[in-house]
Amino acid sequence: MLAAHWSRLDGRLLYCLSLVGRAEDSVEEETARVIDEALEIIREEGLDKRHIIRSRLFTDSRENRQLASDVRRATLVGPLRGASSSFFDARRLPEDGRVQLDLAVLVPDEPRATKTIMEYEPAIAPPRFVSLDGLVFLSGITSTTPGLGAQIQTIRHSIDESLSQAGTRLERALAFSVFLAREEDPREALDLLSQTFSTCPVTPVLTQVGGYSAPEKRIEIEITAALA
Repeated sequence: MLAAHWSRLDGRLLYCLSLVGRAEDSVEEETARVIDEALEIIREEGLDKRHIIRSRLFTDSRENRQLASDVRRATLVGPLRGASSSFFDARRLPEDGRVQLDLAVLVPDEPRATKTIMEYEPAIAPPRFVSLDGLVFLSGITSTTPGLGAQIQTIRHSIDESLSQAGTRLERALAFSVFLAREEDPREALDLLSQTFSTCPVTPVLTQVGGYSAPEKRIEIEITAALA
């Protein structure tokens, strides 16, 4: 199952695709097959897979989230690496699929632009951020601090650190994506986000999911921003 759309991000073309696998073999094989199919679609669209700037994984369970994430980490390497996040959420998947991969590919204004990948220290599964053609894409950020409000505060601090390291700030944000645990109240979350991210110029887009890599995590936030 494939869905794709084109849009513009700060004037640049952006291609986004969402591909769901088929549960015909192991989760690892299903994930590898989905990634291969997605990369082939990118090629067919005449796009450069080195310009992948963001990937998201959704699986049907926490265990399968880890298995699929391991395959993605081993496959989308080097210049194919993008800002990343991963969740489990059985509600969004069909009965015959356990893995959904979302990829976003930027078409730079400058054709010779190359992507910069900044890792955490020490490096972990997602990069801290990737930047390309004057834009920066932060991987999804979570926290295990007790309480939704405290997690949002901790994540805001981490976002400020990453944006500063990239050479920009929250006031230059272009997209604000939020993934909230299904047990949490989205109305409360939006109120807390409004308070904590009051200087962000874009409205958060909130999606509810089943969960993350750890049950303590209640929310994950991605920011895309223009470089200063």
